[in-house]
Amino acid sequence: MTPIHGVRVLEIASFITGPYAAMLLGDLGADVVKIEHPKGGDPFRTWSRGSYSPQYRAYNRGKRSLTLDLKSPRGIEVLRDLLAKADVLIENFRPGTAERLGFGYEALAERYPRLIYCSVTGFGKTGPYRSRPSYDTVGQGYSGLLRLLLNTENPRPLGPAFSDCITGVFACYGILGALLAREKTGLGQKVELSMLSATLSFLIEPAVAYLSADEVNDCFTRPRISQVYAAACADGKLLAIHLSSPPKFWESLTEAIAMTDLRQDPRFATRETRIANYESLAAILVDVLKQKPRAHWLELFERFDVPCTPIYDMSEVFADPQVKHAGLEIEYSHPSEGVTRSVRPAVSFSRTELEKAAPPPALGEHSEGVLSELGYDSDRIRRLRDEGVI
Repeated sequence: MTPIHGVRVLEIASFITGPYAAMLLGDLGADVVKIEHPKGGDPFRTWSRGSYSPQYRAYNRGKRSLTLDLKSPRGIEVLRDLLAKADVLIENFRPGTAERLGFGYEALAERYPRLIYCSVTGFGKTGPYRSRPSYDTVGQGYSGLLRLLLNTENPRPLGPAFSDCITGVFACYGILGALLAREKTGLGQKVELSMLSATLSFLIEPAVAYLSADEVNDCFTRPRISQVYAAACADGKLLAIHLSSPPKFWESLTEAIAMTDLRQDPRFATRETRIANYESLAAILVDVLKQKPRAHWLELFERFDVPCTPIYDMSEVFADPQVKHAGLEIEYSHPSEGVTRSVRPAVSFSRTELEKAAPPPALGEHSEGVLSELGYDSDRIRRLRDEGVI
């Protein structure tokens, strides 16, 4: 028995935030039906490399795909039949779109009182920015995250879709809370969040630093305070050290690099002075680490109990013995789309199993099966297909 076995989720969403939230629920055992337009489906399907892109695969494992034209009256009729047996609906349209199409929360709440309706937007349903288009970078910028990820002297956005994924995780968190509340009250409710609210919630530490002490962090604030250093080694491979606050780690580092005299240097004698002279210490460590290959330093730092890490690219991550030991890579095969390699869900349970990994669906792969479960016979399904509804 999986943690949320029997929960039926309807996903009317595309790209990342809604699909990621639905996939996380699917990992926990929900039956996720991904509703897509018959012509093309989720745009991430064709983002790169044909119609089964890595981007689409990343956020859609374990789902069933139902094609359905929600701009047609017949499509809305089918949706209503689906909702009669659903526990959760997830949508990530711009504000007003679901309402115009006939499946906004207010239109559904009375008819489906147990339904949990999760709405994900860029900025929220109200306010001066409600109608603005929002993608990951927009969420990062307005929340302050982007400023913490780039060097203002060379302002180039870096990294993956942080705001999108953070919002997907918070959406899953909200839905699980609503499911638990329904166990007590018998009633569903609306779960609403935005990329702005989710990303800012994720940034709780720098946000509170400003709100409580008027401190404005930049991209170097946390590395400086946490005493994090990075450098290229003699073989060109990258390595990072995280000393944090215990004095023993600073002492272990100076022993490992045979520079215990640094402890008496007034610039580095205390954690506070090391923070104040962060750039000077960073320059010394860069000069030291470039003298030997990374494997040498990793072995030495492990021996001296210095918190450190290789700075891997993804090809190195999945070759690492700890990643292999933990079984963090999974593989599944789709009958027509081939083998997909992915990442195992992060959480495990001692008494309940997680849903066995299943491949992302082809467009409309499960349309007939899902509609048959509603009691539609083959003639009715054929008519819907002939009319372009599915």
